[in-house]
Amino acid sequence: MARRRTRGQAMERRSLSDGTYLSVLGIGCSRVGSISNSVSIGQIEATLDAAVEAGINLFDTANIYGQGDSERALGRLLRRHRGRTFVVTKVGGRHPRYAGLIRLAKPLLRIVTHSRPKLQGAVAQARTATIVHDFSPADLRPAIDGCRRRLGLDQLDGLLLHSPSIETLHKPEISDFLEEVLRGGKAARVGASVDSLAAIKAALSIPALSMIQAPADVAAQLPGTTILQSIRERKIGLFVREVLRRSDRKTHRDWSPRAAVSHAIAPHFVTAAIIGVSTRQHLNELLSAVP
Repeated sequence: MARRRTRGQAMERRSLSDGTYLSVLGIGCSRVGSISNSVSIGQIEATLDAAVEAGINLFDTANIYGQGDSERALGRLLRRHRGRTFVVTKVGGRHPRYAGLIRLAKPLLRIVTHSRPKLQGAVAQARTATIVHDFSPADLRPAIDGCRRRLGLDQLDGLLLHSPSIETLHKPEISDFLEEVLRGGKAARVGASVDSLAAIKAALSIPALSMIQAPADVAAQLPGTTILQSIRERKIGLFVREVLRRSDRKTHRDWSPRAAVSHAIAPHFVTAAIIGVSTRQHLNELLSAVP
């Protein structure tokens, strides 16, 4: 994997197989637009702007984050920073039809839930429980078009299947569909966001796949495996998430945020670490952890 740090650029970037360079630190946007996020959307967007100015060009989202408001916010970011961002979005989950009403009621729901912490947790659990997972091409096609519309892109930079099962990844129609997405120009790169080593192996059965996202603890199991050998040979971009949840198995102690980020991006086979950020203070803390 090629690496570079250009003159005046504050952050190392690593390349995908097509020569696209991405910052080793990517911003996860799962809580952008979320009812449970007490930070205003204006403050969050200012933090995203600051991330771009700090040299970060990788942003991760999904069609279900914030009932689509995460993608809408990134669409505005793209317009403010044309040519300076790379957005990866995910499909495979969808909210029920009444989610549109929830989105309209967000300002009121935030006021109510933030004054009642227990209610906030209940709302988050109820929201997660209503998500429907459907990886049929008939469901994925309109989902992808919705992503493109909210992001304001004819062609998505990167598209991932959102936590598909191993069985789903092995289905021929999934492989054919991702080929179709590439041929149709709806996404420049496709892949899968998975949850286990076995799921990474299953994802590698898809010829069109050029990106994989996985928890940091799962990626840490890759050295010495034939799975990692395949990732290297195919020059697949590997993004690690859940970085700040990582713990040291030898000492049974949690990593500090700085140590967790440093360890996550240390392996040469990792393209970038994806970490959720809402405030400038949190962003600055993470930036200090990147060499």
